[in-house]
Amino acid sequence: MCARARFSEFRQEKLNVDRAALRTGRAAAETHCGQCHLVPLPESMSQPNAAYMLAYMGLFLGIDASRQLDDAEKAHFRQRYELLKSQKQIASSAQVTPQTWQALRGYYLGLARYPFVSGEKALPLEQAPVEFADQGVTLVKVLQGGGIAVGGGISGTLFVLGNDLTIKARILLDSPPVHLEERTGKWYVLTLGSLLGALGAESRSSLYRIDPATFSATRLVTGLPRAAHFLIGMTNADAVPDFIVAGFGSVTGGGLVLVESAGNSYQHKVLSRHDSFVRLAKISERDQRIEFFALTAGAREELLYIQLETGQARERVLEAYPPHLGSVGLELSDVDGDGRDELLVLSGDNADSGPYNEAKPDQGLRIYTHDNGQQLRQVHFESLPGALTMSVDKYEDKQRIVVARYYSDPLAKQDLTVLTLRAPLKFERSHFTLQSRPTVLALLKSDSTPGYLLGSGNFPILALQDEKPVSRSFNGPVLSVVRPKLGNR
Repeated sequence: MCARARFSEFRQEKLNVDRAALRTGRAAAETHCGQCHLVPLPESMSQPNAAYMLAYMGLFLGIDASRQLDDAEKAHFRQRYELLKSQKQIASSAQVTPQTWQALRGYYLGLARYPFVSGEKALPLEQAPVEFADQGVTLVKVLQGGGIAVGGGISGTLFVLGNDLTIKARILLDSPPVHLEERTGKWYVLTLGSLLGALGAESRSSLYRIDPATFSATRLVTGLPRAAHFLIGMTNADAVPDFIVAGFGSVTGGGLVLVESAGNSYQHKVLSRHDSFVRLAKISERDQRIEFFALTAGAREELLYIQLETGQARERVLEAYPPHLGSVGLELSDVDGDGRDELLVLSGDNADSGPYNEAKPDQGLRIYTHDNGQQLRQVHFESLPGALTMSVDKYEDKQRIVVARYYSDPLAKQDLTVLTLRAPLKFERSHFTLQSRPTVLALLKSDSTPGYLLGSGNFPILALQDEKPVSRSFNGPVLSVVRPKLGNR
């Protein structure tokens, strides 16, 4: 049985929402949306978001549903239309009857949820600007030997900052650096490819080795699917680092890629062809066998357990998430201090929700217990709509999780959230408003007061309030230090 509809119309369009029509709509969603997505639930979206989703997905079914969109939605929709057209993914004729399509619209628009409004206040947080020679930041990494690596999102430069936060070196790469790992006295750096996800040769990632003594960079491999994360391990017996790259591609074309040493060079092959791997977390490594968690987003958001041995990967789905969550973060950390790592999964990337960055209350932080990939159990959830990245740290025996929220609600302005552990899996929440739109952050551990180096990308945010567009612009520093205090609300 379908629930009773919340709405009977949308933007003066009468909806067919009787029980029979809702049952037909649900069946249509399971049949047609399930071909490329885990079927989105209507309760996961407000009406404007559902209308945009229907227009976008209608292209795959040969249906033009863009007439009901407003001007901002039509402009955003045109970009998606051109993208799918270039990939020949638009059906040449209608794949469903008009009656089925109307039932599908009634199902999603009639059962949509009411817009979410946060009742939690955010306090302004001072940002100490750091001089920086780029307009966006894609990476912040505190280095083991001192200093900080910062990725320039526009120039594709890896900047090396000293402990005094002044620029000591600039290393030009082929595109924005997004992840860095240190091993055997070298830095290994992954580049993003196209910052905005353009199609073509420029949207491929590369992997570099950098000598920190000379700041010289050697490109080990290129032509990888667009990616933002990797693991280092030993997958063969030559004692040379190998890499497992989480490729999310450009809408399609992602995959889990093994980059393996072969003599004096590297070769790469696809281990798994999920379209959108976003993050990996290593459980164990022994005798060229690596076990790890993997997080996928895009059409099918899933948490996977993967075992890699002799160049072959075996995977098992542990959890399937609704496709609107926008999974972005994955980390193993002993949050509650019991000596065993919990698994932290973060969601909140609203990239495909149209021009309005809708606050979705089921986005946020999920914490699981596990037994090395077995018996996964969710033990905690924190609602954090629009979350993009997190820093999990222990400072003065206080466990803190700091979450940057790139898609924060323009009305609530909760750009940075600090979760402070006060009891086992019980967090005190503190929200802060910034002048910059945060992208990445890292704890500066040498400070007497907890400070975070915060990178930003100051694009405006657009949202709907009472069916009217509301915009918010950012004019704060691209790189800054923030010091959120414990206990603020």
